[in-house]
Amino acid sequence: RGEQRVRTFRDNPARVQESDHPGGRPGMDGRKLLKPEDVAELTELSTETLAQWRSQRRGIPFVKIARNCVRYRQCDLDEWIEKRIVPVQELSPARRRN
Repeated sequence: RGEQRVRTFRDNPARVQESDHPGGRPGMDGRKLLKPEDVAELTELSTETLAQWRSQRRGIPFVKIARNCVRYRQCDLDEWIEKRIVPVQELSPARRRN
């Protein structure tokens, strides 16, 4: 009746990123949730490595929605990647080789 409704993982854990949130932001508080397969594809890590990291409580923070349902917040993945950026120095023009 004219009210917008935000879907939660209770509606469908696999589709929690869909939202009727005002402004069209995805997921809970605007954070998109990714499946382990999505994270594996983006990072080129295996799903097995991600599962091992989860069991060891290391690596990328994750959301445990149900016993066999794990998701990763896009913002946590982005932050994890940011922390791994290795700064490099740019060579000065005098030191560059042509």
